Amino acid sequence: MKLAQAITLGKPLLADGATGTMLQSMGLPVGEAPERWTLERPDNIRRLATLYVAAGADILYTNTFGASRVHLQRLGLEDKIVALNQTAVKLAREAAQTVAGERTVYVVGSIGPTGEMLEPFGDLSPDAARAAFAEQARLLAEAGVDGLVCETFTDLNEALLALGAARKAAPQLPVLASMAFDESGRTMMGVTPADAVTKLSDAGAAVVGANCSVGPAVVEKVIHAMGAARPAVRLLAKPNAGLPQMIAGKTVYLLDPAALAEFAKRMKLRGVAVLGGCCGTTPDHIRAMRQALNQ
Repeated sequence: MKLAQAITLGKPLLADGATGTMLQSMGLPVGEAPERWTLERPDNIRRLATLYVAAGADILYTNTFGASRVHLQRLGLEDKIVALNQTAVKLAREAAQTVAGERTVYVVGSIGPTGEMLEPFGDLSPDAARAAFAEQARLLAEAGVDGLVCETFTDLNEALLALGAARKAAPQLPVLASMAFDESGRTMMGVTPADAVTKLSDAGAAVVGANCSVGPAVVEKVIHAMGAARPAVRLLAKPNAGLPQMIAGKTVYLLDPAALAEFAKRMKLRGVAVLGGCCGTTPDHIRAMRQALNQ
């Protein structure tokens, strides 16, 4: 069954958890781009994906959140854009096929914000952003992803550019879209859940939702607001493991797997199409969510 069909069945699909914070636990220096390890430490990328599949994930996000040309230019990795995107898909696919057995695990290409402000607030033109998103979407599609996800956007205009570019570059694939909200219930750029779900769904997103976003309490409020604004839209909820705390010089996320399991139960009752975790979540969190969804 293709991902586009699986999304419509009414049974929540469980996505994976954090990438950056998990790779940091494996030795990635804080502040270092996770994308570097796709080529430098591919075994770690594959191992993390394998852990999530073993925990029960139905969807793996590729390690390509910051692998657009605009973002890679700042890292000095622009010349590796093809290898970074295609290798990330290959590693995720290998993990899915090795562990899942008879179970279907979908590989979704992650596309994050460029990290630059769009005109007139910054120097990045809409055309340049659109071209970067289209290029990355095309590379991910050519590498064989089952879908694309434009995630962690705070600027609705940029999210719409990414969504539109991805749909045009890979019209055969479903494109999911999610934004990051703060405790006020809006994104950093002031976008409300109602505006986000209305405009992104009208623009053709197969699923719309929230990821990152402080923690499950904020994401839950956003999901309810989105559902009230557009009851028929399929929703996505992928929160952090709470607010990060600095303990003994290290960033720690304190929300335990049981709390995310309870969140998963509530989201299942709400009819959310895609669930998962973001910063600070681990395979243990995903395993607990899997068990909760199976009950």
